[in-house]
This record gives sequence, C-alpha cells and structure tokens, in this order.
Amino acid sequence: MKKKSKGEVIFLDVPPDPERISESLRDTGYEFNTAVADIIDNSISAKATVIDVRMAMDFGGQVFVSVADNGIGMDREELVNAMRYGSRRRADPASLGKFGLGLKTASTAFCRRLSVTSRNSADSLLLRATWDLDHIKKTDKWELSLANATGEDERLLAAVGPKSSGTVVLWEKVDRLLRDYVNPEGKYAQNALKRYEDELRFHISMVYQRFLDSADSRARHVTIRVNGTPVAAWDPFRVVVTKRPIAEITREVEIGSKTAAFTVRAFVLPRKDEYPSEEERKAAHLANDMQGIYVYRENRLIHGPDWLEMFRKEPHYTLCRVELSFDHGLDDAFQVDIKKSRILLNETLYEWLRDNFLAGPRREAQARARKGASEAIAGAAALLHAASNSAIHAKAGDVNTAQVTSVDGRSGSVTVNNKLGTTTLRIRLVDKKNPGEFHVQPTESLQDGMLWEPAFIDGNSAVLLNTGHPYYQKVYIPNRKSGVTVQGLDSLMWALCVAEINNVSEANKRNFEEMRYEVSRVLRKLVDDLPDPLEDEDEDMSQASVS
Repeated sequence: MKKKSKGEVIFLDVPPDPERISESLRDTGYEFNTAVADIIDNSISAKATVIDVRMAMDFGGQVFVSVADNGIGMDREELVNAMRYGSRRRADPASLGKFGLGLKTASTAFCRRLSVTSRNSADSLLLRATWDLDHIKKTDKWELSLANATGEDERLLAAVGPKSSGTVVLWEKVDRLLRDYVNPEGKYAQNALKRYEDELRFHISMVYQRFLDSADSRARHVTIRVNGTPVAAWDPFRVVVTKRPIAEITREVEIGSKTAAFTVRAFVLPRKDEYPSEEERKAAHLANDMQGIYVYRENRLIHGPDWLEMFRKEPHYTLCRVELSFDHGLDDAFQVDIKKSRILLNETLYEWLRDNFLAGPRREAQARARKGASEAIAGAAALLHAASNSAIHAKAGDVNTAQVTSVDGRSGSVTVNNKLGTTTLRIRLVDKKNPGEFHVQPTESLQDGMLWEPAFIDGNSAVLLNTGHPYYQKVYIPNRKSGVTVQGLDSLMWALCVAEINNVSEANKRNFEEMRYEVSRVLRKLVDDLPDPLEDEDEDMSQASVS
C-alpha cells in the first residue's frame, strides 16, 4: 500500500445511503395541493396546452393520482435525467421548475411508487421510468426501473393527446393522503378524497389563474382538468368589478451587474352589499384569510395570500388584496425556496412595501370596511333591542321613576319630578321608531361621543345607545345572537339612566354628565384591542334577531 505523504489530500466518493435519503426527502413539508402543483409546473414548462389531473380510489381503498399532459415529452435520456434527484438544469431559466427536485420530492411526499411515462413525438416509443421506495429499501441501491409503457399509461396519455408527444406522472402506493380509516374504501374515505379534489380544484384555479384565463395576455392559455372537468380561473382581485388597481408601480432591483423589475398592484374590493349579483359576491370569497399579498413568479402564484409578516390579518383589511409579480431574474434577490412557495424580501424593499406602498390601499380598505360595518350595525340595531324593550316594559311599572311635569319647547328644557324634588334638565324627548320601543333606542351618535344618555320615549324613562361607540360595535354586535347577554346589557344601561333621572338635581346634574363622559371614554380604551365587528359569511347583520 502506498504510504500517504505528509500534506497529501485524497478524495473519496461517499454516496448517500439510498434508503435514508429517499425516506428523508419525503418530509420536505409538501401539502397535497402544493405537491400536485409542482407536477403541473413541469407540464407547463413542457409547453403543454392540456393537462389532465385524476384522483381515484379502487375497491380496495388504494388511491391513485395521475397528471397527464400533451407537452413536448422526453426521450429515454431526458426521462432518466428527469427522474434523477437533482436533475440537470433546464435550458430555459424562466421554467416553472427550478431545482430539479420537485417532481421526486413532491410525489414521494405522498406515494411510495412514482412512475413517469413519456414520449417526445407521436411515433416515439412510450417509455416508463419508476422509482419504488420499497425496492430501494430492499436493494439499498438507487435503482430506477425503465420499461415499456402499460395500457393504463396509454389510456391516460390518450385523454390529452392521442396522437402526440406527452407525459404521464402516476402516483401509486399512496400512503400519506388518507390515513387511519377503519374501512379504507368506505364512505368516509370517499368523502375525504372528494374534499381533497374540491380543495385542489380551487388551488389550481388560483395558482394558475393567468394560464387558465384565455383573456389574460400575461401567460399562454392552458386547459387544466380535474377528474375530467375543466378548472375555471379564479381572479382574487375581481377585476371584472374593481376595474383597475388603486395603486400600481414597477420597480427595478440591481442583481449584480444586471437589473430586474417587479410590479406591485393594490386592489380594494367592494363590500358585500356593493356587488352586482349574489353570484359575483360569492365568487369574491370575502373571507379574512384571503386578504394580503399574492406573489407571482413567471405568472404563477407561488405565495400567499398573507402580509409577508408585515401585518396581522385583521377583519377591517379583508377588502385589501395586493399583487406582487416578478420573473426568474429575481429568484436570487427574493430567495425563492425549493417548493417555490416562499420568498424573502431584503430589508429595503420590505420597508418600502410596508411603510410606503401599502399604507394608502390599507387605509382605503379599512375606511370602506368600517363604513360597511357601520351601516350593517345600524341595520342590526333596529331589531337588536326588541326583546329588551318588552322585558323592561313588563317590569317598569314596579320601578319608581321620575315623571316629566312640563316641557319648554323653545329652550329644550324638561322639568322632572324625582325623589330630590323638581329639577329642570336638558333631556331628550323622542318618539319610538319601531313598535314596542319604549325604553331602549339605538342612535347613530350622541354628544361628546358618549355611549349612553337618559331620555324619555313617549313619556317612558329610556336610554339612548350610541351605535357609533366602539363598545357598542365590539360588545353588543358580536353578542347579537345571545338574547340573555343583550338584555343584560340593556337592563344595566336603562337602570343607570333611571338612577340618574331619579337622583339628579340642579346641584349634581353636571356630575352625572361628567360620569357618563368619563365611563364612555374609559370603555372606548378598554375595547380598543378587541376585534372589529365583521359580518358573518352567511348572514347579513341587518337580518340579525335576538333569540
């Protein structure tokens, strides 16, 4: 044996353990929708015009997932390279595929056998390459099987291109999708698979919106089907209604000696009551989790919606959606991850987005949401206190209350007779707005922003409640379905007013006003961190009633 001289360096070929690596790469964090989208990316990169996704379960409960396309396909050498972990870089840097791992890691995250069948022309031999993790475990070798295609491969490819090039990706031994069902092929398992299908359909409609929309010139048109049904594009920005962004800018970023550009567009969607039709309102998906920044790389949604850790998702920003678009030239600058589902902005760009660009659109979205909430609250308030009025009126006769003895219409003064004698006050005399409204009446505002104020409704001692006060919006409205809670609040407010009118005098009336002002001020601060009122997804607050 040759003796190694001092300082000499030798190099050893140390291949990774096949079983450990193949099993470890199953845990890269893929979700089902993201994994299927990675396969679709390859089809789009292969210039496919038709992509057919199928999900099925056999009588034994085994699940199969396939993605077939009519793209340019692959010959034998290209097929083997595509199945290589860390395949060679594609010639086109704009390709949706990026790291040469997505096909394998996305697939084996859910299945133990991955087969890819392909041909690069109608006359070429259709070949199938297969990674079987159980075979790798048994042989402890990176053995990729290569064989002629099966009849099932032919059938799946014929669905998208009977006489053309194309590729079929097939997942078998799917062990990480449906788990722990007593009856694997039973109704519950079937329903779970159907939920996966529905969620995947929406995911595809959002992620590939620009490709699915034939009227969108930013990307070439592609038809994507799920279990035979074409997927329609879903536009998060509802341009058919919003028409145009309220803010838009294109900025350049220096990447070494080159520059690359990205575009940001902000949209503020209409409130629920502003849509031209119920169908369009539902299509907008006006949910809190749909607000934020939608990030697109090469016209494909790769991240979002969220605020990229700039802000929390809060109800009064639900109407704000922002589009951030860039191409492959900014991959390094934005640190796109292996699943193409996350970006990291540098500090300068992050601060510019947060402090400058987003400030105006978020303000506008908040103003529009608050206006809508105020209108909805006003509608809800009309019916909210009906039960309280009835309950208080039934007991009011048992309570000694001050009586109005005279009214000076010119000065607006009222003379009341209470336990301390006769006192002249400025107190409102109001008519009931709704039948049975004797003691509690909501109003849009009160002087000095007070939460409540004593009044007389048709001669009955009453309380006026300020629906514009944050306490009313954040305590009354969220509890509008709880009759007991609303009646308890109303009874307390009415009792405070009765106590004030029964004990007010010329000497202390200013003190009572100061107390109402101070309590209203403190309550405004105490509810500041409570969530803003938000209309229920399926119920208009204007139809709210107390049980």
